[in-house]
Amino acid sequence: MMKKRQPSKLIIRKRSSLLTMLRRAIILIGLWMGTGYIVYINICFLLNVYSDALVSDYLVLNLSFRSYAIFALLVVVIASLMIIFGWLRIRKLKRQAKDRE
Repeated sequence: MMKKRQPSKLIIRKRSSLLTMLRRAIILIGLWMGTGYIVYINICFLLNVYSDALVSDYLVLNLSFRSYAIFALLVVVIASLMIIFGWLRIRKLKRQAKDRE
């Protein structure tokens, strides 16, 4: 007979304050707007639509294949580190919960 699975007691629920949620929302909106603008600049250049503002922004942002490769590598490294540290943290919490029982 299968054993019923008990819900994990490792879930920590903490309600964030309104100010914290607002700050996070503003930061995320700003980051997405910046990302969207960079994508917009790249699409304009791919479609051969040029303007002085786009060219100056392109040069300021120094968009090149090498920078994209470095950025992609950075994203992969950071994502890998987050996964590894999260996995280690969950294992540590499980061990602590087991010791407390």
